[in-house]
Amino acid sequence: MIRLAKPWIGEDEQRAVAAVLESGQLVQGALVERFEHAIAALLGRRHAVAVSSGTTALQLSLKALQVGPGDEVLCPALSWPSPAHAVRVAGAKVRFVDVDPDEWNSTAEALREARNGNTRTAIVIDQFGNPSRAEQIREALGALPIIEDAACALGSRFASGPCGSLGKVSCLSFHPRKILTTGEGGMCLTDEDDVAERLRMLRNHGQLGGEFVVAAGNSRMTEIAAALGLAQLQRLDEIVSRRRELAALYRAALGGEMGLQSTPNGSESNYQTFGVVLPQGHDRNAVCKKLRERGVEAGLLSFAIHKLGSFAGNEASLPMAEHIAARGMALPLYPQMRNAEVDEVVRALRGVLNE
Repeated sequence: MIRLAKPWIGEDEQRAVAAVLESGQLVQGALVERFEHAIAALLGRRHAVAVSSGTTALQLSLKALQVGPGDEVLCPALSWPSPAHAVRVAGAKVRFVDVDPDEWNSTAEALREARNGNTRTAIVIDQFGNPSRAEQIREALGALPIIEDAACALGSRFASGPCGSLGKVSCLSFHPRKILTTGEGGMCLTDEDDVAERLRMLRNHGQLGGEFVVAAGNSRMTEIAAALGLAQLQRLDEIVSRRRELAALYRAALGGEMGLQSTPNGSESNYQTFGVVLPQGHDRNAVCKKLRERGVEAGLLSFAIHKLGSFAGNEASLPMAEHIAARGMALPLYPQMRNAEVDEVVRALRGVLNE
């Protein structure tokens, strides 16, 4: 079976984890701090606050920006549900925004049009590692705070700088499907001292200077996770470079046959996920099933969140998100993958579509 994704765990990660276990310091110690400093320096941010998952990073970002009942938050309709669920958990209302048919990110124009007097912030997603049009979005939203969901985008670049640099708070994920993994884990990035202070307080039971200031939960990152992250960070460039090589092979083979995600001029994607939109007349779920029978693990690309049961009753019509969610498929891509395996995937996909 050619797997859809596979984390790259080697001897360096194993040694790093073993050293943590031997140390007896397992939660939010020196390694977490080192990992925070390394990511902040990499992305040019003043502060990085490590947390337990990418979803937690979104939830704490909304709390740190004091988003709550009565507020509305703009959110792309095409995504894993975490961003919209985080808004719901905060007690705010989600206003879904459709996505561009080629880049699969929400556009500056769509975000501007969706904004109203109750809009408190906008979540901007770099979908599958594909950079959003950061400068246009900044200009369109003016002073409105942006939460950048860069969960998939470590190693991707806007024309103006690294992904993770757009938001008042930007959020990363280190889930095993992401570019670097810590098992589970996430990070919030900000340049504002007061926001960083609130984030650190919220991740650690509401403590500030040893005092319990607000009621909050436990969202800390473990030392084991940070050790994994630091080890993987040493080969980030190699990981991203190899993903781009594999994506280029797919693009050359499939570009004229089905819909592929395009990247804004001057930007660079890390290809966290390589997705295709199947031609008309093909059932995505049936194609995935037949590919698995041929030894290729493929899967659903993403969701039209407004159509999920967790948003039952939402009557919004967002045709591009619905179109991509219905016909989008993720193909295998991970750094250890061989070029010949890309050829196998392409042959299998063509065989299924031509049946």
